[in-house]
Amino acid sequence: MNKDNIHQTAGMFRDDLGKEHNQEHILWNRRQFLMTGGLAGLGTVLLGGMPVSSLLSAGMPNPIAPGDENILVLIKMFGGNDGLNMVFPHADTAGRTEYLSMRPTIAHQFGTDYNDQTVLGGFGTPSHAVPGVMSPLMPLWNEGKMAVLHNVGYPNQNYSHFASIDIWSSAAGDLHDKRINSGIMGRFLDQDFPAFSETPPSVPPALRIGYSTDLIFTAPGNQQMELVFNDPNEFFRLAQYGKLYPTEGFGECPQGEERAFLRQLTNNSLRYSTAVTTAYGKASNKVSYPRNTASRLADQLAIVSRLIKGRLGTRLFLVNIDGFDTHSNQKAAHQRLLGDLAASIKAFYDDLKADGSQNNVSVLTYSEFGRTIKENGSAGTDHGNLSPMMMFGDGVKGGFKGDPINLSDTVLKGNGTVVYYETQKSLDFRRVFSSVMKDWMCLDSELVEYTMGGVYEPVDLISNPCSENKGSNYNTILLGHNPNDANPRNLDIKFATQSASQVRIYVKSLSGNTLAVLFDKYAAKGSYTVSFDPVKWKIPPGEYIYQINASGKTFLRRFNVV
Repeated sequence: MNKDNIHQTAGMFRDDLGKEHNQEHILWNRRQFLMTGGLAGLGTVLLGGMPVSSLLSAGMPNPIAPGDENILVLIKMFGGNDGLNMVFPHADTAGRTEYLSMRPTIAHQFGTDYNDQTVLGGFGTPSHAVPGVMSPLMPLWNEGKMAVLHNVGYPNQNYSHFASIDIWSSAAGDLHDKRINSGIMGRFLDQDFPAFSETPPSVPPALRIGYSTDLIFTAPGNQQMELVFNDPNEFFRLAQYGKLYPTEGFGECPQGEERAFLRQLTNNSLRYSTAVTTAYGKASNKVSYPRNTASRLADQLAIVSRLIKGRLGTRLFLVNIDGFDTHSNQKAAHQRLLGDLAASIKAFYDDLKADGSQNNVSVLTYSEFGRTIKENGSAGTDHGNLSPMMMFGDGVKGGFKGDPINLSDTVLKGNGTVVYYETQKSLDFRRVFSSVMKDWMCLDSELVEYTMGGVYEPVDLISNPCSENKGSNYNTILLGHNPNDANPRNLDIKFATQSASQVRIYVKSLSGNTLAVLFDKYAAKGSYTVSFDPVKWKIPPGEYIYQINASGKTFLRRFNVV
């Protein structure tokens, strides 16, 4: 199936403002407009510079309510997390002696920095521990809802923060790999929303808090599939006022009018504002989140929790915690960050659980690289290679995955700096993301291969993996239309179902009025062509919508009758 021919959406349509004054602005390149308006980051999901209404037209059906699809929350630990001080050897058999020797200043000491309460037991011999500041996570570990993935990375590490995070975001093998130009989640969303730029959904496919230039939500063709808020305050402004920037008080001079226009256009272009603020307003936080933390991770997760509980419908979220580039005086600063991480994740889980919303939500942490094994001369660490990831949630198969760092390795002792992917039993991060896409986000194997750009051995991460038959696009795909070969005035509408379902196809006016019902029957799995004769249905020339309802989803596309 050619994915470029797949057309799907569940909501809003572009709305022509109808004013000549706007036309030159509409033609601007999206990125140029954002930079000119000072809005880099926010609005990276705008429709290629084309303004749209944030409300559905009267009479247009609302998107089908979000169901119980699995949700993934990504936590990016930017700066290069020192994984050896996050999950460290507790037993001598795990390399405790070597750990203390290589890190005389920053190593975690038993009885001071941690105790028996944060030793990771319950899954074989308790060989590793986390620092005491991460004790909020221990209930999740003890309940089998937390996984630790040892020694994660990629071959031939690039020690640049931004180059490495681009590789993590894109699944590329290196900076020359063609995959580097799009992101893992962007390619996934390109499958679920292949007509995104033409007929966008009414809820953001992905939502990020914390501006970043990484590519993880970038689809092929540089299509941004995310809604971005630079920080929690920016989100709160939208939630409180329904817009981001005031448009009054600029005066009636041409310059003032232009400034007001640009700000109004920006506010209007946030096509997701209604859906986001409605979902946020439907729910509340049921637990107290940590306050006065420099990272503000708790504030970000508190927002995500309300959007999930308010049934926004977005399945991918990304939040950020910065500050892991700990070249000097690391120990206290790193402990504060890990404490923020642990307390924020636990509050997030408890908040969701208070409303019974935690079952289909998983959290995955990642960082662009690890740190050197030996501490440096400044009581810190430098850019390294491998580092653990963590995953949390009711659907997670808890315990250890992969092999821990072998601190007795002769190669490691020889160079004394980093744990190299090539010399240790390492876990390729692409195996992790591939498993998450297939077993948690329910993408078919063929589409996982497309998304990841290759086939990767799975990791046993999910306790109840998705079945193979769920597939992409929620079981039903609208393929498109073309003139009938025998009678060009007629239109052939083509669609495919990946599972049997009752299928209905309508022709509607742009205002949402039903003009024709072309198909209404139970359709077995397969491909179909439905012919539409506008003369038969007495439909004059103009622009219309055809809509397909199947498998509990709605798919729509515009077309012209000539």
